[in-house]
Amino acid sequence: MKRILASLALATLFLMAVASGGAAQTPAPQGIISGQVVNGTAGAALPPGLTVTLQGFKGTEFLPSQTATADAEGRFQFSGLETGSDYSYIAYTEYLGIQYGTDALKFDSGQTQLDATVFIYETTTSDEAISISRIHYIITVSAGMLAVDEVQSFSNSGDRTYIGAEPVAGARRTTVRFAPPPQAQDVQVDEGADTGRFVQTDDGFADTLPVIPGQSTLQVILSYVIPYDPASTRLTTTFLYPTKAVNVFLSDSGVEMSSERMIRMGTMGAGAQAYIGYVGQDFAVGDTLTLEFKGAAKAGTTTAAPAGGMSTTGYILIAGGLALLLMALALAYPALRRRQPSAAVEPTSAPCDDECEELLAAIADLDDLFEAGDLDEETYRRRRQALKARLLEIQAEAQE
Repeated sequence: MKRILASLALATLFLMAVASGGAAQTPAPQGIISGQVVNGTAGAALPPGLTVTLQGFKGTEFLPSQTATADAEGRFQFSGLETGSDYSYIAYTEYLGIQYGTDALKFDSGQTQLDATVFIYETTTSDEAISISRIHYIITVSAGMLAVDEVQSFSNSGDRTYIGAEPVAGARRTTVRFAPPPQAQDVQVDEGADTGRFVQTDDGFADTLPVIPGQSTLQVILSYVIPYDPASTRLTTTFLYPTKAVNVFLSDSGVEMSSERMIRMGTMGAGAQAYIGYVGQDFAVGDTLTLEFKGAAKAGTTTAAPAGGMSTTGYILIAGGLALLLMALALAYPALRRRQPSAAVEPTSAPCDDECEELLAAIADLDDLFEAGDLDEETYRRRRQALKARLLEIQAEAQE
């Protein structure tokens, strides 16, 4: 069985479990989850007799799953469900060999009914709707090397799931492509992924997972090291897909980075977790981004060279700290746009759409960190207030 395309929801469940603390609770009333399967492809019919599975969790423990058959209109229902704060659910179905699921479903205090929608889609072998919403470079200095953790988030702006056209093994096909720079060593691709998910190509790698419609519905992690010469070392990327934004987080070790397409946003964090943030936007297919690094690292700031795969620092940032850095960048995007030449900015009828999306995502990430106990209340309130203030500001500007 292909994995459920809701792995991020499972991570959310884990955070919920940590936040719940496992305290004893009084028996909760039985709950009902009612939902509907909807074909999100324009003009496509809903196939009959789809089986919907409800997977329950108590904390991080899997509960026995339940199944129901959707009716002619795609409706389904599950009853007799636990509604306690440590219970969560995911509803999913399979269509054309691809699993589609909801985000985590959780009853609020006193709530006994939840509504859920499971979107399915027709498929396409064309990648014209595929783009990259974000590339994050997390770069740390090691002995004579730059350790790079590269996280690419792919989006699908169409209404069909992209399944690729080139077959590899069995029923699998290659979908999105990506490649490390030519001088990369000790290259590792998402070690935690399913065996056989990635395949090597003549110029890099390709994924075999389908890309579901929506923003950042597929993520790949590429880790490598490149030899570092303090006089000048360059990391060059040629974009294979339209890319909305690139973020670079360089460890604050004395090494300086420069690039014509990137703007320095300042230092974030402190001590061993201090990183200098850079941001660039709107890269077309075929564009080249060159990052140049110079300077010797300060004594005591280098780390041991990784033995392969993502560095410990990279995992820590991606698991939690990176979200905080991204929030700082979300607040900086308005300044970035103001600093760009006006000729490069095209007018739009909805000027706050992109930034609103970034701010809302940042607020959601902040809420998750606070609920999981990974952020103190003072920092949470201060950062959330700043994000919300900017959101209200751009909404007011859009109405002028």
